[in-house]
Amino acid sequence: MITGNENLQELAGTDEALAAFFEKHGLGNYFKPENLQKIGKYTRLNSLLKAKKIEPERFIAAINELIGYNFQAGTGKLNTQEQLHFLAMLPCGLRNPFKEYFEAVVSGNAGQLTSLNFLIEGNVNHELSYYPVLDSITNSNELPDMIMASDVNNFFHRPFINRFIKKGVFAAYTPYTINNYLGKAGFADPNGNFTMVTSNLLVMAVDKRRLGNRPMPKTWNDLLDKSYRNEIIMRGEDSFFCNAVMLPFYKENGNEAIEILALNIKSGMHPAEMVKLAGTDKPEAGTVYILPFFFAKRIQHKQVEIVWPADGAIVSPVFILIKREKLETHQFLLSFLFGKETGEMLSGRHFPAIHPEVSNQLFPDAVKWLGWDFLNTNDIGALKNTIRDTFMNVWNSKR
Repeated sequence: MITGNENLQELAGTDEALAAFFEKHGLGNYFKPENLQKIGKYTRLNSLLKAKKIEPERFIAAINELIGYNFQAGTGKLNTQEQLHFLAMLPCGLRNPFKEYFEAVVSGNAGQLTSLNFLIEGNVNHELSYYPVLDSITNSNELPDMIMASDVNNFFHRPFINRFIKKGVFAAYTPYTINNYLGKAGFADPNGNFTMVTSNLLVMAVDKRRLGNRPMPKTWNDLLDKSYRNEIIMRGEDSFFCNAVMLPFYKENGNEAIEILALNIKSGMHPAEMVKLAGTDKPEAGTVYILPFFFAKRIQHKQVEIVWPADGAIVSPVFILIKREKLETHQFLLSFLFGKETGEMLSGRHFPAIHPEVSNQLFPDAVKWLGWDFLNTNDIGALKNTIRDTFMNVWNSKR
């Protein structure tokens, strides 16, 4: 009998009719094979239904009636998936190199890590993001032992903070004082809950030909000038724009900055698309691109100049949450994740290292980090909604 505690991948194997049932209720994308391999592995039915505001009792009763309790060719059972030990949801520029590096270490240390159950993915698209589901999870048993994630996401929202962070479910792993490059910006969590790993550093790429006689932007606030109306491209899409960019603008200049950004942003797209577009004569191209340093370094056109703002590259955090009770269990894995070799791998791929013995000389000095005071004193989830509403009202009015 389906109870709601099953994950989506488990459910997918019970009966072929379920795919059509989920499609009927607007959840069909979650049953596509490629998505079952991602979010389906670690999303339980109950949590998904709560996140989508679907009444669980009736939905689950309908499933049980539909499949007639005839699970897996008459066995009457679901295969209970093993606890996921390590889940990583990484920035696109980091996912592939980290996955390759991680898997090589696991295979080379079979004696220590042979039973490790892990999943490494890029951030799933906004529609199928795991993050909104977090707001509906109430039991820490639904969470992996360790979660590596990026950006100011739902792990910083009040539901997750109140249910898990404030109750001491997680503890930071602190084998050393972190590298001064990010350390001096106050990157380490003073409350010892989040273990900071690295940062996806956001910079500007400016097409000098399109810029013309205007001065090169030197700070983030320069992008609020009216001369940039419909000339800036940032990460996003029609209904979603990057929180890592919006939050620092709001912190320093309030809603007015968000309204101006909505006027100055021409479009939102994936950074990989920006790399191909920057410096071209295509009508959809822009003058200024806001994108990760990793991608900016891949732009080939000579007339495009990378600008590291004087007030700092924006820090989009990459962190790990480790269940306090699992710190000792995963000591070997943690020693590897926070070792010098891992730090060198990150730095070599344009993600600054926190290991004190790794050089971050590839990166200019200044960084712009929101700071823990801001994160801890604001209702981040509600604030992001306010920012999105402000932005989209102006954005939609000009289209």
